[in-house]
Amino acid sequence: MKAEEFWILLPISDWSNGEYGLVFGFNNLGSLICMQAPFHLCFSQASCFDMRESQEVQLCVEDYAVNETKPVESNDLLNHIDQPMNGFPNHADQPMNGFLNNADQPTIKHQRSYRRWFLITLYSVFVLSGQAAATLLGRLYYDKGGNSKWMGSLVQVVGFPILLPYYCITTRKTPSRNSILPNPSASALALVYVSLGLLVALTSYLESLGLAHLPASTFALITSSRLAFNAFFSFFLNSVKFTPYLINSLVLLTLSPTLLAFQPENEISSGNSKHNYVLGFIASVAGSAAYGLLLSLTQLSFLKVLKRNTIRVLMDVIVYESLVATIVTLVGLFASGEGNKLHTEIEEYEMGKVSYLLTLSFSAICWNLFNIGCVGLIFETSSLLSNSIVVLGLPIIPILAVFVFHDIMHGIKAISLVLAVWGFLSYLYQYYLDDKSSNTDHILNTSTLEDINDQFGKA
Repeated sequence: MKAEEFWILLPISDWSNGEYGLVFGFNNLGSLICMQAPFHLCFSQASCFDMRESQEVQLCVEDYAVNETKPVESNDLLNHIDQPMNGFPNHADQPMNGFLNNADQPTIKHQRSYRRWFLITLYSVFVLSGQAAATLLGRLYYDKGGNSKWMGSLVQVVGFPILLPYYCITTRKTPSRNSILPNPSASALALVYVSLGLLVALTSYLESLGLAHLPASTFALITSSRLAFNAFFSFFLNSVKFTPYLINSLVLLTLSPTLLAFQPENEISSGNSKHNYVLGFIASVAGSAAYGLLLSLTQLSFLKVLKRNTIRVLMDVIVYESLVATIVTLVGLFASGEGNKLHTEIEEYEMGKVSYLLTLSFSAICWNLFNIGCVGLIFETSSLLSNSIVVLGLPIIPILAVFVFHDIMHGIKAISLVLAVWGFLSYLYQYYLDDKSSNTDHILNTSTLEDINDQFGKA
């Protein structure tokens, strides 16, 4: 006689390399069975589940047709932990990798932690280097005769085609640890990509418009408010808790670019009208708010809709939102009439046609590098850390301009850089504490079988 059984895997260690879990089984005859088995044997096709997110019970449920087994009394439950079931070998006498051998080798959890910090560092370098290089190239474009605001916006989003070879060189060989999660619907994905793409296009144009009508220091002052907007949206959308280290970081990273407003401003255009100044101010504030909302919504999309921790998901977000933003920006470029003036702009560019194309091309590549870093940091950490590193780069740009454009270096710029680094280190330390706490909670926190079934029933 066959019995349909309902299985729940309760993990007690990492998911990979033969780690172990407790398997509770209930069949239609009322039998309760408990056993110990390697994780990879508890899934069809050796698929695994994601244990990366802390404080969240991950379950996998499958139906198996097995031979009828003898009911197990609850008092004898523990006596059956080491007994094998049909289809499961007995691994009770084997050491558990990363669980009992912590003194001999690094655990999988530590290895994944090192990998995560490496990616955070890499994405941070992408943000800082991409933002600095793209901003300097953008200034070069305007200084040498470029004046199209839509073109300045377009180069921020049009560099995504360099990522397309990724889809050609990668193949899906085996089911990943995310394969048991349900795939998001096409309508949900379309809503995410279109919404984020529209926000990217809006943010790019507003910031380009603000920079065209405001002095650089005033623009930096207003742009620093994006961190406050991001913190505001993260509080409601991402359930961010404010701690002393986080508050200290937000204050310092906001003050850092704010100090740039007090440096001697030699770049103010005397012909800039009050109307244009007000327009630039409003555009910069709106752009900062839109950017803060964009980062918070991106983080929310990863957690609630995409629910995948893979590089492919990261690439999909960057490519599709950039595609939408590029289409919107191109429509704006030609609808505004600026597209018809590009030929004249190229002819009158001081450095020549080739330099014009190279400046815009490398600017697009650098902005795409910046976008990869921003989305990658949200993917690995949070929108607040991503935005904090963006703000960290604001005082770095004027210092680089000293060497590239021979700008005058003032003491305020040096102080601004020190405050930015201090604020960034404060945030980094807070993130380290959160990461350490989440790893501890992941090991110590337990749930009753009733709680697990309640959570599964709500899913």
